[in-house]
Amino acid sequence: MVPVRLVQRSPARVGSEALARIVASLREQIDAIRGHAGGARRGTDPEDVHEMRTAARRLRAILRAVRSGFDRAWVEALRSELDWLGSTLGAVRDLDVLREHLRDELAALEDSTRRSASLQLSECLDVEHSRARAKLLAALDSPRYRELLRRLDEAVRQPRVATADLSLPRIAARQFKKLRKAVKALPAEPSNAELHAVRIEVKRARYAAELAAEEVGRPAARFVDKAKKVQDILGEHQDAVMAESRIRAWLRGIRSRSATWLRDHLIKRQRARRQEARKAFWKRWPRLKRRGRKAWT
Repeated sequence: MVPVRLVQRSPARVGSEALARIVASLREQIDAIRGHAGGARRGTDPEDVHEMRTAARRLRAILRAVRSGFDRAWVEALRSELDWLGSTLGAVRDLDVLREHLRDELAALEDSTRRSASLQLSECLDVEHSRARAKLLAALDSPRYRELLRRLDEAVRQPRVATADLSLPRIAARQFKKLRKAVKALPAEPSNAELHAVRIEVKRARYAAELAAEEVGRPAARFVDKAKKVQDILGEHQDAVMAESRIRAWLRGIRSRSATWLRDHLIKRQRARRQEARKAFWKRWPRLKRRGRKAWT
């Protein structure tokens, strides 16, 4: 039997390869925020809001992943402001997604009385969407947003490094371990909140893997690809959860037979979406776990 030789990678250090990779990733997301801000203001293409929100979330995730190598208070202050921006963008983005989904659902209705209830539902959605957009526009025009951009630019010019030892593959491995523990802890029938928490761990594991991909190579890239698929599946599940909650709230005040029928019909459809997503998650998870073990062990 030929002996297997184990090669241990020396960790990348803050101040050299690791810092360069972290700063490049931060700059990429800051550029995305700036690049899509004009479109988000205009509101003609929902993807601009989506890309801005994704960039804010990635920035938060990157800073969280590497926080052990930087001044902790500095990192958390940035993450707090990015959470504010991401939440403001998210309020619009969630309604954009729901509007697109309900457009297809409501277009399939043929009964005229049911269509009248669907129009009322659409009006409720439009009102909430207008309010969310007004808050977003106010945020993008605020001194708080301009100050956040200034601090982000300063962060890539002068990152507050706290240690000379930071391994990106080790960070990715640690985040994958947290994901495995979160999935292992799930009961046979997990709650919506428990699955949403797993989705967050998948996202964190994916973003950490992206940071380490240049050093680790193909195994990390394959893990990222599988993680994105699982993240999308759990995103579909969460969209259905939020859709059911909003449909209930919007139709609660409409007292009519058609509104009751529409509420029950749409809720049934959302629950079917959730069940499909749950099945898909349990089918995909073993593949993601295998890719993670190959990449990080």
